[in-house]
Amino acid sequence: MKRITLTFLGLCVIAQTLSSCSSKEKTNGQSDTAAVSTEAATTESTAPVTVAPANAPASYKVTAMPDSAILGKENEALVKVTDMNVVDLFNAEGKSTGAELTVKLTITNKSTLDHKKFFTVEASNARLELDNKISIPSSNSDGNSSPEPESTSETTWTFTLPPNTKPAKLNLFLNGTRVSVGLTAQR
Repeated sequence: MKRITLTFLGLCVIAQTLSSCSSKEKTNGQSDTAAVSTEAATTESTAPVTVAPANAPASYKVTAMPDSAILGKENEALVKVTDMNVVDLFNAEGKSTGAELTVKLTITNKSTLDHKKFFTVEASNARLELDNKISIPSSNSDGNSSPEPESTSETTWTFTLPPNTKPAKLNLFLNGTRVSVGLTAQR
């Protein structure tokens, strides 16, 4: 009988200890589920913050609105802007010499294998319109801008911006058609 009583008292003490410890974790009378849901909401709402190192070049992102355009007389080309980044450039004395905009694109050939259309979205035909209304051509391109029918290719275009300017629009050309994509700089 003593054993049962001692076991029962031991279990009561453990239960009391556990309940007192769990009530310390609760704040202002919140239940366990409320505390967990608050933690989950806090975790979900905090976005990862990207901090540029102090010894890295100054840069910022540019977003395109809308991020895609359809080109060609028969709407055969779909061009989508996937990433845009600007890096500020300086000379050895620290004076601004402009900036370099890198535009990553995916180009989709929407023609079918039965009705093949071949085209090239040339970087040399694209124009970047700046905030001061001056248009500049691409200074460099890399990748494939001539996708096969029913396929997609990736390419990267580079534009050199003059000092104290920001990109405003990207004008794309193909086969006599022109489409503009609005750009917004995000520092």
